[in-house]
Amino acid sequence: MTTLAPHGVGFAVVQTVFEGAEDNTVERLRETQLRYDLRIPFGHDPGDETAPPVTMIDYHTGGTPWFVVIDPAGQIMHSHFHIDAERAIAALLRPGS
Repeated sequence: MTTLAPHGVGFAVVQTVFEGAEDNTVERLRETQLRYDLRIPFGHDPGDETAPPVTMIDYHTGGTPWFVVIDPAGQIMHSHFHIDAERAIAALLRPGS
C-alpha cells in the first residue's frame, strides 16, 4: 500500500445527503467508516428540504460517489464521478505536485 501522508496528501470523506435522508444518517456514516476500517476524517452534509448539501453546491458534484482533489493552495485539481486511482496516486507523488 502506498502511504501518501509523508508527501503532504490527506484524505477526507463527506457524505452529501441529497436523497434517502432516513438511511444516510450520521450514525450510518460511522458504521461505514468502521466496516471498511477507514481511518480518515468523515463529515456529514445533509442539506435541507429547500436546498442540496452545501458541499454539492460548492464543488459542483453530480452524485455519489464523487471525487474531488484539492491542492494545497485550495485549487480544485479534479472533480468527477470517476477517478483512476493509480494515475491519481502517480500524479500526487510526482515532484512539484
